[in-house]
Amino acid sequence: MLPVLEQLINIPSITGNEHELTDFLDVLLQQMGFNVTRQDVESGRANLIATTDQTPDVILCTHLDTVGPFIPFSSKGNIVYGRGACDAKGQIVAMMEAANRLFDRNIHNLGLLFVVGEETNSIGAKKAATLDLGCKHLILGEPTENRLAIGQKGVLSLKVSCSGIAGHSAYPERGDSALHRLIDLFDTWLNTRWPSDPELGDTTVNVGKIQGGVAANVIADQAEALVFFRVATSLSELQKQVLDSADDKITIEIVSESPLQRLGRMEGFETTVVAFGSDAAHLRPLGQVFMLGPGSIHHAHRDEEQIMLSEIDRASELYVKLVSRLIE
Repeated sequence: MLPVLEQLINIPSITGNEHELTDFLDVLLQQMGFNVTRQDVESGRANLIATTDQTPDVILCTHLDTVGPFIPFSSKGNIVYGRGACDAKGQIVAMMEAANRLFDRNIHNLGLLFVVGEETNSIGAKKAATLDLGCKHLILGEPTENRLAIGQKGVLSLKVSCSGIAGHSAYPERGDSALHRLIDLFDTWLNTRWPSDPELGDTTVNVGKIQGGVAANVIADQAEALVFFRVATSLSELQKQVLDSADDKITIEIVSESPLQRLGRMEGFETTVVAFGSDAAHLRPLGQVFMLGPGSIHHAHRDEEQIMLSEIDRASELYVKLVSRLIE
């Protein structure tokens, strides 16, 4: 387990440059006995599909890409560090180990699907959704601390822009600050009690980037910002509420959106709900989606990204248990 994880982490696969990891896993999966095919996504990028001679009732799926920057493998005792350790190369290792254990039990009606582009626009998952694999269920690997995620918040990503009238800051009455208008709007949003859900919790908002103006002593004639909502209820109702809150000098552009997800449940598994995004919404055409994986989202996308080997081993056990239950 550790040697494979070390190799995976030491292969950079920042979104858009997954090809080297794809080539490595292609060989490794064939050595495990899988029939491996590639689904071209765009030039130099492909999803990997590993199946047996049997139609897969269950697909184990996660993503090949990571955020940047690349961080090489290191370890200390039971803890492994490096980019992708928990998001999601630990999941890849756990899924391959689970497949080996299932083969040992003479269970072969399963497959593996590794996709590109999850960290940006889910281009790989959207392409994979067109596959005809014949499966009934899909287990998505994400860092859920080995708990079955039964719900995932939706997302609403916005670009908010405003035009004003420039002028000398000594005479604010002669201008119209675009920045001040956005600040007023965001103050309202940050102090609004957005819709909530008993299971998924509150809808939250983050103003992630704001820019505009030319100098501290000049009234800003333009400003724009990037804003991200984690949505716990109806996406359409939230969109209406957001759009209605802005005046006619503010333009709100929807960059991306995805509705909340109610995911697969199974008795005998500890459960959770997650606020982070994933490929779940895009993979639904392939079958009922379950989400489970080792590691914590709080370690993902950080310089000290990490995972415990014991978590990966436990995830393999849980994947075997869930696949077996689903096939039964």
